[in-house]
Amino acid sequence: MTLVALVVAAGLAGAAGRGTGADQPTTTSGQSGQSGTVSGPTWNVTKVVDGDTLWAERDGVTLKVRVIGIDTPEIGQCGYAEATGNLRAILGDRPVTLTAGARDDADRYGRALRYVDVGGLDAGLRQITQGYAVARYDSRDGYGRHPREDAYVRADAASPTAACADPAAAPATATAPTAANPGANPGTWPLPGDRHPCPRAEPVKGNENSMIAHAPGDRYYGITDAEQCFATMAAAEAAGFRPARG
Repeated sequence: MTLVALVVAAGLAGAAGRGTGADQPTTTSGQSGQSGTVSGPTWNVTKVVDGDTLWAERDGVTLKVRVIGIDTPEIGQCGYAEATGNLRAILGDRPVTLTAGARDDADRYGRALRYVDVGGLDAGLRQITQGYAVARYDSRDGYGRHPREDAYVRADAASPTAACADPAAAPATATAPTAANPGANPGTWPLPGDRHPCPRAEPVKGNENSMIAHAPGDRYYGITDAEQCFATMAAAEAAGFRPARG
């Protein structure tokens, strides 16, 4: 083999060895919401769960994704609908690139932790700059530093909080059974105004999108569509859910 051929072959081998990983970004994000060019295969978004969670699919593989470094209101909280709608608007029907970058590959609920980039935009950063998300789950609160943390924190400090409409409260009754004592004064079942009732013996509703459990009497109990039902709040917590705040 000639010297020229050897040099060319060595160069090609080096390029192949360097490559670009499926989840490796080529740039980090700035405050404008631009993420630059991000390498890796693209995914199709099949469902936006809320302002920081989505389902994506590629080649028959489905993935539930929690966006790295941001937090948005959960179902039943002021701003949930607005943050969810804004993420849908950012993504549109376009393919996304999912990029690893958190300390852990997945959170405790099994959701893959990824940056989400679409059409040159960092969707998580855009949620922050438009006031629908806050920078969270980073080195400041024990979750480890992530590569885009500085940009997210700067954007959060400079961004106003988007206005939101407080969801209409679900009807509640003072005599409804509680998670601690589901048999107390049961009256009729389902409870008045409950659109998605669980069985009387398992009145605590677990919402898998938010991993929040709602007991009878909670403000949003009647509108919560449960994926799981539990006899007590303790049983829901043992399954990984956390109690609603009110």
